[in-house]
Formats: sequence, structure tokens, C-alpha cells
Amino acid sequence: MSETADIVVVGGGCIGAAIALHLAERKAGKIILLEKKQLANGASGKGIGIIRTHYTHPILAELSHRSQQVFHNFKERFGGYDSGFNPCGYYVLVSESDVETLKTVVNMHQDMNIKVSLVDLAEVQARVPQLNLSDVAAVAYEPNSGYGNPPQTTLAFARRAADLGVEIRTETPVLEVKLDAAARVQSVVTPAGEIMTRSLVDCVGPWAKKFVEHLGLEFPVTPIVEHVVVVKRPIEFAQPHPVISDLVNLCYSRSDGNQPFTRIGNSDPKYHPQFRLEDADDFHKQYYPNIAEDLYQKLTHRFPSLKDAEIAEKYSGIWGITPDYQPIIDKLDAVPGFYCAVGFSGHGYKLSPVIGDLMSQFILGETNDFVDKLRLFRLNRFQENDLVKPPVTYGKAKGLR
Repeated sequence: MSETADIVVVGGGCIGAAIALHLAERKAGKIILLEKKQLANGASGKGIGIIRTHYTHPILAELSHRSQQVFHNFKERFGGYDSGFNPCGYYVLVSESDVETLKTVVNMHQDMNIKVSLVDLAEVQARVPQLNLSDVAAVAYEPNSGYGNPPQTTLAFARRAADLGVEIRTETPVLEVKLDAAARVQSVVTPAGEIMTRSLVDCVGPWAKKFVEHLGLEFPVTPIVEHVVVVKRPIEFAQPHPVISDLVNLCYSRSDGNQPFTRIGNSDPKYHPQFRLEDADDFHKQYYPNIAEDLYQKLTHRFPSLKDAEIAEKYSGIWGITPDYQPIIDKLDAVPGFYCAVGFSGHGYKLSPVIGDLMSQFILGETNDFVDKLRLFRLNRFQENDLVKPPVTYGKAKGLR
């Protein structure tokens, strides 16, 4: 049995759900969102959910700033659904070697009307007395940043999309993308039948490389396993703390709302060759040796009062990373009707509101100065050796900042 859709979005994470929602808001016709398992099953399922604007590339900073503004008004913007956003504030900690880079980035952001400032170490210490700042030379503070809940946000996007008529089908993998004689998108094949469509949006995240192999396409997206350690804070440290981006030790941490837990995740790219998978289907929530101890040591260095704290949980999630740690957002000339938004390399959640908006415009052929900025993330940049390069970089964090 076959049916017809104007646009099929494949991948039920925050990016796919946001794009489907914005297409529905623009009355793009019959839209079907397909997810092979459950919504937020992949990269959107286990992320810590940091929402920040701190990027060394101005376009990324602008995208994240616009997304952050949406998160601040999420319920009003999307029919009363809640993203779980907590604007608890965000500190960036750097060592002496990165002080000038931090100052440059802060000045750039302030010129873009992003609310951020350099703050005195004594001020940071007064607000978060548990922090060890002995190896920190400078700190920037974003009062409007914080964290959200990626699965909750994904469901919020999806439920609002369903309100507007999007058909959401979980447990529905795409078995094949069929092309016509002119190599245009013709249909997608699922276990339930064939869906005829001329527009396909690929939002499969870490599965990006595998998804297009049968079409003879190559997407340089590598699935990697990322790790989180959750520590229960002692009663004397019960008060939640702001998000800490530790560019000295390449990790990030946040507290959990009104619960006495702190989560720490890895942001050191040197680990990624060890954590890479040949196939995203090889991800089975595995935890690589030693990383939990490394993260725990980094956390207790930054928060010495957690030295004897109980480890409440250890878990892993999956990312899709590209060679420059930036997404692939494009339409493919080789396969007309094929659009993609994949390879977000850990940035996808915080960018999802604005990517949903811009991709919906892009797919519908709308042009403006902001949509045109998506060209930075075109697929053929890898063949052209024109990778995304910020004007300044931090010494060890590379494209992750």
C-alpha cells in the first residue's frame, strides 16, 4: 500500500521534530515525521541539555542567541508546551593561555547584543563558594543561559506539530529511499508501505552516514559515544549551581533543578577516536573504560566538596560528529528533493528552535540574509577543503566552542 506526502521528515529527535513543526506552521501541506524507534531515541535522548551562546564563530553565536530567545518564551511560542528550560546562568572558565581568546569572544558577543560579561574571580567565588578557581585565570558569565531537557523539548515540538496536523509515526524505520529516472526523490519505503514524496528531510543524526549509503552518497558523520556522570551533592551543598563550562579541564557540569544532583559531561575531543563507532546501530548504551573516573576527577577538582560524594548514575549517549564539529545543513544537487540537517556534533539541542525555523524556510524556497547563512554548513565544504573555521579558537576545545 502506498500513500502520498508533501514532505517526509526522517528522524524523531529535537531537530526533526522542530523542522516538522515549523513546516506545519508555514502550512507546507501533508507532513509525515518518521522515527524508527521512539521520539528522542538518539542524540536527543541523553544529552545534558546545555543552552548557551558562547561560540567562537559569529554565525554560531547568532544562531544560538536566537534559539536562546525562543527557549525563554517556549511555552508562549509553542502552544503551552514546556521545554524544561532553566535559565540558571552559565560560567565559562579559562586558563591563562586562553584569556585573550575569551576577551575577544566576549567583545564579539557584546557587539551582537548578547548579554555576557567578564566577571571578577571574587564575584564568581562569592556566588558559588564551592568552586575551586585556583587554576582559573578569567571567567565570562551569561545570565540568560542555562539548560533544558532534550527529551521533553523533543516531545513538546512533536506534540505541537501533531496539533497542527503533522502525522508522527514511531517504530517506523525507513528501509529505502527510492529515486526516479532523473535521480529525484520519489518515495520512502517503510515496513508499513511506501510513501510517495518529492521532498525528504534527513534528520537522522548519528545514523547520517548509514542512511545515505544506498544512494551512493557519503556523509562524513562519525557516531561517537559520549558519557555523563551524575553525583549526589551533600546536604551542605544542596543549593543548585549555575552551569559551569570548564575550558581548563574540558568538561561541563550543571545541577538538576530542585534535586541535589550535579551532572558532568566530556568536552575533550581527544577522547573521540576512542569512543567512535563504525555503525550507529552498534550503540547499546555502552560505557568506555576509565572515562567515568576521569570525569569524576575533573568534577571533584572543580568542586572539592564533592570529593566523597556518591555517584548516583553513569550513562552514555550518542553523537554524530563531522570533521570540523559543525553540522551539515543543505539540499543535495545530486538528489533533488533531498534535504539534510545532520552531524550537529553536540550542538543540535541548543540550536533546534532556530534550525527548525530556518530549515522550514530553506525547504520552502524562501530566501533572506539569515537563511543564506546556512551556506556555512553546506555538504561540499568538505570536498572544497573549506571547513568551518572561527576567527579565534581556544587552545584545546577546538570546534566544540
